[in-house]
Amino acid sequence: MTSAPSNSFSKKSCSKCDKGTGAFSCDGCQQSFCLKHVAEHRQELISEMDNIALEHDLINADLCSRTEKQSEHALFERIDQWEKESISKIEQVAHESRTILNGILDGIINHGRTALNELLQKFQRAREHDDFFENDLVRWKQDLKQLRAEIECMTNNINMIDDSSSSVIRFIKIMHTPTMMNTETTWPGNFTWFSDMKALFYDRSRKISNNESNETRKYSTQIYSKGSISIIKVNNSNQYIDIENDGCVEQDQNMSGWVLRRDADRKTKIIYKFPENFRIKSQSTLRIYFGKKPNTDEDDKETIVNEDSKPWDVGSHIVTYLIDNNSEERASIVQTCVSM
Repeated sequence: MTSAPSNSFSKKSCSKCDKGTGAFSCDGCQQSFCLKHVAEHRQELISEMDNIALEHDLINADLCSRTEKQSEHALFERIDQWEKESISKIEQVAHESRTILNGILDGIINHGRTALNELLQKFQRAREHDDFFENDLVRWKQDLKQLRAEIECMTNNINMIDDSSSSVIRFIKIMHTPTMMNTETTWPGNFTWFSDMKALFYDRSRKISNNESNETRKYSTQIYSKGSISIIKVNNSNQYIDIENDGCVEQDQNMSGWVLRRDADRKTKIIYKFPENFRIKSQSTLRIYFGKKPNTDEDDKETIVNEDSKPWDVGSHIVTYLIDNNSEERASIVQTCVSM
């Protein structure tokens, strides 16, 4: 506080008693006080400061109390319950996955033993009657070689899917991709094993999320497939589709009667039907152009050009399906337009 100037023209009244004897001005509240009330005003400020200090101490004490009781928060119990349930679910999925894996491996072994026993019976009958020649020996050697390759292929086709689409808990699934050998082969045990073992595997279901851009739109993409045949890309700008066969070597897929169907904002139509006796080679990618093929080299993949195709309908939600000759959906790719 400062003393007010003595000039009579600037003399102010005390804000407490309203007497014209104000001699002190408060820089904080900009009010004037007489000698008596300036001391009272200062005491009021000291009391307010004491109240602030008290409030500070009360909050500090409350924080100390909260620290001591922090572990008693109600949400900790819910987190503990979530942890127990999650561990239980993980243990259950792990147990089921081990059971499925053991079942698949047992099935492969039993299949191999059954095929070997059937071949052994043929060997024994032929040896007993001395009824075998060079062509029989060649065929039996080929049967054994093919059985070994089949067992190896079956074993290599067991995969574990780490399903990252689940929220916090990432579940795993044991699945087996059935690999069909040449159905014209007539050697013993010709893949009847698969029909007996279907209950032991999951259908293959891959889910991939990425972003694909064209000239004007950006899409979030999800890919689904059953078996070894997948639609891995749909380019809406250049109008082509990539189809992949990731099956074992020498496992070409006959696609006679298969069709590609396109659904753009619920406008559905068949855009391509595979020709008779068309096969997609194993471990290869097929690209189908709809319209004229651009001037690009595609040495790494087989190509088909469907020049009679009309321009595609483009929308905010596009689904492309691959359907086999039994009208079963084998693969699909879902594209959802996202904001740029």
